[in-house]
Amino acid sequence: MATTPLREQLRGALDIIERLEAENGALRTANDSLRAANEDLGDRVTRLEAQLKADSSTTGKPPSSDPIGPRKKRAERRAEARAEKRTRGKQPGAPGANLARRPADVVAEHRPASCQSCGTGLAGAQVVGTQVRQVVDLPPVVPVVTDHVAYRLRCACGAETVAEFPPQARAYVCFGPEVRAFATYLMDRQHLPVERTAELLEDLLGVKVSTGWLCAVQAEAAGRLRPFVAWLKDRLQKEPVVHADETGTAVGTTKHWAHTLTTKLLTLIAVHPKRGIEALNDIGALALYAGTVVHDGYATYDLFTGATHAQCNVHALRHLKSVGEAQAFSPWAEQMTGILMDAKVASEAAASAGRRRVDPGRAGAIRAAYHAGLDEVLALLPDGPPPRRRARPRWSEAQRKTWNLATRLRADADQFLCCLDDTRVAWDNNVAERALRMVKIHDKISGPFASLSGAEAFAAVRSYLQTAANHHQNLLGVLRRLFTTGAWFPAPPAPG
Repeated sequence: MATTPLREQLRGALDIIERLEAENGALRTANDSLRAANEDLGDRVTRLEAQLKADSSTTGKPPSSDPIGPRKKRAERRAEARAEKRTRGKQPGAPGANLARRPADVVAEHRPASCQSCGTGLAGAQVVGTQVRQVVDLPPVVPVVTDHVAYRLRCACGAETVAEFPPQARAYVCFGPEVRAFATYLMDRQHLPVERTAELLEDLLGVKVSTGWLCAVQAEAAGRLRPFVAWLKDRLQKEPVVHADETGTAVGTTKHWAHTLTTKLLTLIAVHPKRGIEALNDIGALALYAGTVVHDGYATYDLFTGATHAQCNVHALRHLKSVGEAQAFSPWAEQMTGILMDAKVASEAAASAGRRRVDPGRAGAIRAAYHAGLDEVLALLPDGPPPRRRARPRWSEAQRKTWNLATRLRADADQFLCCLDDTRVAWDNNVAERALRMVKIHDKISGPFASLSGAEAFAAVRSYLQTAANHHQNLLGVLRRLFTTGAWFPAPPAPG
């Protein structure tokens, strides 16, 4: 009988142990979940802190979006660098820049009325010398209104013939090609909003100008430029090297994309609702392209397999700077930055010497250092599968970022070092980024485009004006020509 309570106590103790083990297991599971959640939150905090610290030097963000602190520091560094290289103002031996004299249209003579010493009048006094100062100014803008009168004449045979009006006399009352060219210049070169362009023209001409008329003028300019845009696409397909890029722009409340294909002399800009392959196929200039395309690594460009590809090293430097913010990978980031800069110097030196490619020995040394640097940094990273955030063992944010960049630099090594094999290929993609910079400026000044047709018209006119600027043309002159005799075209390239 005495063993019964003992058995019950033992059974109770076993129940307690079993319950405690179950609770302990649940707590272990909860602890593991909390630890994983805490690690995920830590990674998230790290990423968010990195985003807060990110600026144009470590990402593709424009410099204008940087906080005031980094912008101020960057300006101070540039000022220090300039101070080390040269003093302010004109440099010794540099050509002066001043307003040069030109033939005078009007001569205004000024004679003193009386002697500054005795006060005697100087009428008829002997001229013993002159001094000349020239003033260049604009006359008051006064519109010239021309009535074009078309006579109807009767022949001896009795038939009547009416003279034809010139092309500029297109309506009962209308603005001429000079006003049209100037309006297009204000909107598409100087990026004035339509309302302010109308205000300026009204102040100049003394005639109210509607915003609808201005939009129609821009559309007319784009229509007249269709042959030029077609010619530009055909010409770009024949270039040995082109630069490609894209940036977002707003049409109404919808995001669209401005795409560019450009060289140092030719610039094509097109606006499309899409960013990827559909847009590039619709634009049409890359479909049959067989030269080298320089871009920022956007994967869609790789779909054009008939072309050779080169990537922008400036983008790589930004990523290296971002990776180098982690102390463990800072030496590697500095090492790879130096290697890429060596490739730039070698390519530019060979190009200056008239060589099509870098000396094989020099190029081989740069490539060997490039791959050795990648081997070194990959050896510093954990073993195992690609660094997914929930993989075990876990990778830190800095390790993931470094692995992503290193594997990209290895997979696309030929694209980043393409300038060693062909010195016509630029080390960076600045040509394309400069071509699209004006689109962003237009967005900031004039706001979003009201319609896709308006955005397309702007892109066509910008393509025309930027290509003309690349050839050092007078932009008002080429617009005047557009509205009179037809679009200006660059001279054909020299043979070879």
